[in-house]
Amino acid sequence: MEVLGAAACGAIVLTTLYSFYREQLIHLVVQETRTATLEDARGALDIMARELRNAGYWGSGTAPAGCQRIVTATATSIRIQADINGDGDCDGATSTEVGEDVTYDLSGATPTCPGAILRRNGNCLVANIAAPPGQSLFTYFDEADLRIAGVPQPDLIKRIKITLSVEVADPSPPGKAAGRKIASTLSSSVELRNPQRGLP
Repeated sequence: MEVLGAAACGAIVLTTLYSFYREQLIHLVVQETRTATLEDARGALDIMARELRNAGYWGSGTAPAGCQRIVTATATSIRIQADINGDGDCDGATSTEVGEDVTYDLSGATPTCPGAILRRNGNCLVANIAAPPGQSLFTYFDEADLRIAGVPQPDLIKRIKITLSVEVADPSPPGKAAGRKIASTLSSSVELRNPQRGLP
């Protein structure tokens, strides 16, 4: 009887410990997933903000032929140009011209980049992009800081708001988080420092 009682007590203790550690492990995995989505969103946002601030930088002081600070701009894509190394072009064709002609756009998944993805010059910058409710990836504002509706005229854009959300499935076991998502949403505003076509 004593052995059976001890075995029963041991089983109760082990079951309690198992349940405790299992819950802690699930919590840890969820937190790691949340941190990963936040890091992805922050990294992409930092790269985009830095390059947008450089848009329209002309090494010679005036825009080279065929170059514009902003070439095209929509709610889901933007193409910017600059002459970072001052060589008189903005084609970004060599390794010293990284960031001279950059396009950010949303598109569908690829075999190596899941979900909706944000591309930078055709390459996957961040995966699992989700549009925050009622917001666009890019929102544009004019000189008076008024929102520009529709497709903006590039010459009118003075500030760009970026709203980036990375969303993945909750890694909790089935039944605990069926259909739930973990999302990290970040936003930043970028004041364009350089005029559209060289020095005013």
